[in-house]
Amino acid sequence: MGESVVVGGYGVREVVMFLLKSLGGGVYSVKKLMKLVFLAQYDVDVEGRVVYEYRYGGRPLARADFYIWSYGPMSNEVYDALESEDFDLVQGELGLEIRYVGPLPQLPRPVAARLSDVAAKYGGWKPWQLERHVNQLLGLDIPEKKSDYMGVRLVNYLYVEGYSLVPKELHG
Repeated sequence: MGESVVVGGYGVREVVMFLLKSLGGGVYSVKKLMKLVFLAQYDVDVEGRVVYEYRYGGRPLARADFYIWSYGPMSNEVYDALESEDFDLVQGELGLEIRYVGPLPQLPRPVAARLSDVAAKYGGWKPWQLERHVNQLLGLDIPEKKSDYMGVRLVNYLYVEGYSLVPKELHG
């Protein structure tokens, strides 16, 4: 019974909070945060042209819907979450810094584990490195191709480009 409460009890905002806490309370640039959320929700097998979508409770893990944009996949839900008073957006020497000083949000164990893994693996990468990596994974590293798909939902892009989108439900 408590499990169903937890499933519906988190969204993109809590995912962002957890990632920021995992990275010492903040990151420079929305681009970096956006790519980390993307990498938490998706895993790409480039050779097999398969994109695994991590899910929890039958919904995408980060609760985000991604679109192709100039710097790669982006989610309006991440931008919306950042408008919450929970986050401080500070203009720093390296651009916009996103900070979170509140408590670690309570997330289902498998969701927290996936977010922790992504933070550990990619947290030290610079925003441009994450952008390049994600765009290469999705075959969007050709500017003209990315331009042609600008504004298209990620799931539609994957379908048209011949990728298989495979749900990967997390349990625990």
